[in-house]
Amino acid sequence: MWHGKIDARARSRSLTVLMRFSVPAMVLAWAAGPWTDTLAGKGGATNLGAIAKISQSRMYRWRDAKGMVLSGPQNETLSNNWSGYGINGGGNYTAMQGTWTVPAVSYQSYSGSPDVEASSTWLGVGGQDGDETLIQIGTMQAASPNGETEYFAWYEVLPDTEVPISRKQYPVKPGDTITATIECTAACAPYALSTWVLTLTNAGSWPQPYTLTLQYASSLTSVEWIMEGPCIKDCGSSSPGFAYMPNYGSTTFSAISVNNATPKLERSPNGIIMKDPNGNAMSMPSDPIGNSFTVNFTI
Repeated sequence: MWHGKIDARARSRSLTVLMRFSVPAMVLAWAAGPWTDTLAGKGGATNLGAIAKISQSRMYRWRDAKGMVLSGPQNETLSNNWSGYGINGGGNYTAMQGTWTVPAVSYQSYSGSPDVEASSTWLGVGGQDGDETLIQIGTMQAASPNGETEYFAWYEVLPDTEVPISRKQYPVKPGDTITATIECTAACAPYALSTWVLTLTNAGSWPQPYTLTLQYASSLTSVEWIMEGPCIKDCGSSSPGFAYMPNYGSTTFSAISVNNATPKLERSPNGIIMKDPNGNAMSMPSDPIGNSFTVNFTI
């Protein structure tokens, strides 16, 4: 559990619907099971209004029918829900930063025709290879078939669900330049109840940054910069249901740093490719250039 300077109303809103479209809102989820080469169903089309909690999730890897982990053509990680870059191993990651441009999203028609598609752009500490700790902050982008879209900022610490940040005070729109930082400031040791400061800046749009201080026990074992298909069903289980991604085009993560230094990212072992239920690449990172890389919608 965590405690901090949290807007109680925002906390309450985290238990409500992620998106409020005027059309009947439905999401077709697919799940990460022992293998992930088919649509999972998970009850089929799910009424979004009945979903109590929306969540980002730890990373789920693609596996074959025998449960063996699969890798990309350049030994990238293949994931059900993440794309981008991550660093895993070495430990004691206590500070990180990144900047991205909020992408404009549009509804992408998939087989099965989900009625709401969602993606999240974020940076975080933890959450790789079975690690159940994850602290993260970012933006959400969603689209429906009638052309409506939704954008907002949020933060999350597992196992809690995401907490939307006030849209009125901190509005988000396509083209905004977002800079996020996560920093441990006290008692910074693996699995210790540490003090963390999360900051989100929207250059030219917000009069001041959004800042949150909270207590959290992190593994400190990994860091990542991610475009994700968020979890919408059974998020704490071994087979969570993920939203389909809208077409987000591309967005670039820049000014990346870890523990106040530029990381040396490489496709192997740091790259992460997200695949759809049929095994097609849905979201893929470019080669890193210095302290930046681009993620691309590829279907």
